[in-house]
Amino acid sequence: YIPDDLGTAVNVQAMVFGNMGDDCGTGVGFTRDPSTGENIRYGEYLMNAQGEDVVAGIRTPQKLTQLQKALPAIHKELMDIFELLENHYH
Repeated sequence: YIPDDLGTAVNVQAMVFGNMGDDCGTGVGFTRDPSTGENIRYGEYLMNAQGEDVVAGIRTPQKLTQLQKALPAIHKELMDIFELLENHYH
């Protein structure tokens, strides 16, 4: 049992092939800054990559602000999901 007041995380993950072309990708995202807990959206992503590419340092991931510029509809969907999670679990 993990008490609610410890600030446990929610992990939502759909397993997909992120390395099937330039319209695929992978990344990590947080509804809050993982270092400070500040209520700001944080994350990184890579196009045409698998999850291990983000954490292994093989390539330099992009910030979510870049996702907003490159793929605004995807960015909006992600922000909507973040908001839903934050409202439900906070």
